[in-house]
Amino acid sequence: MKNKKDVYTEVSKRIINGLKTKGLKWFRPWEGGGCTPINNTTGKIYQGYNYFILSITTSEKGYTHNEWTTYKQAQAKGGTVKKGEKGTEIVFWNISFLDKDGNFYRTKADVLAKGLSMNDVKKIFSPRLWNVFNIAQCDGIEPKRKPIETDEFSPIEEAEKVYNEKYDAEKKPSLGHGGESAFYAPSRHHVQMPEKNTFISSDDYYKTLFHELVHSTGHESMLNRLHKVSAFGSEDYSKEELVAEIGSEFLVGITGLNPKDNEDNSQAYINGWIKKLGDNPKMALSACNQAMKAVDLIVGEQ
Repeated sequence: MKNKKDVYTEVSKRIINGLKTKGLKWFRPWEGGGCTPINNTTGKIYQGYNYFILSITTSEKGYTHNEWTTYKQAQAKGGTVKKGEKGTEIVFWNISFLDKDGNFYRTKADVLAKGLSMNDVKKIFSPRLWNVFNIAQCDGIEPKRKPIETDEFSPIEEAEKVYNEKYDAEKKPSLGHGGESAFYAPSRHHVQMPEKNTFISSDDYYKTLFHELVHSTGHESMLNRLHKVSAFGSEDYSKEELVAEIGSEFLVGITGLNPKDNEDNSQAYINGWIKKLGDNPKMALSACNQAMKAVDLIVGEQ
């Protein structure tokens, strides 16, 4: 069984390779909309890193359904994984417990059996790599849902809804236009954007807005990420920029946008991150999970 360090390293390598070959488009869950990845047995949506690696694999392999199963789950439903099919590795978080005296407990039942309450222990999260298979790789497994129709609304209408309708009115930052810079001001919980007509396309305006909105979720009243961010160029600053850029790419994919200024500028922007991710594998997985939490907060769990 691979240990935590091995898992972080492998996940980081996948992200770095994706950044090198496809740039930030690698973070898009799909091109122009599509189904979220779910487990075919439980119906639960995969989260964080697993969310977009399964969506990307579905797109690359041309699978009709973004539904996944483990080998044992397929067998339990009377199906089987086709011979020679290779699984897709996802990250599974194993939860164990530790009491104040340093005693380790593998399960909640073990804690309770010792006469302790859950307040007497702290959770320990250990990542493990787990293989899952798309239902197209199986025989005897039917899809749990029908494919979601895409392009029901125009991309710009959908993008407008992100701030105006989906982001909770009591949580979202104020929004203003004017000046030459796009930024989020935590002290005022405010996003400032240049005038819309100064962007090379509407899609690029929304892509930039999404980046700043993801930053806003780090406010102390929400996900509380920004208290760790210090000087420009520091590791914490770089990680927060990575979180915002990954999150904005999620939102670009969800709303079906196609920014014109995405390729060259964004690729140059992330070249510095590639080295940082290589030096700190844990940062890659953490940034992906935090970006997913930010998107969920803005638009709600899809």
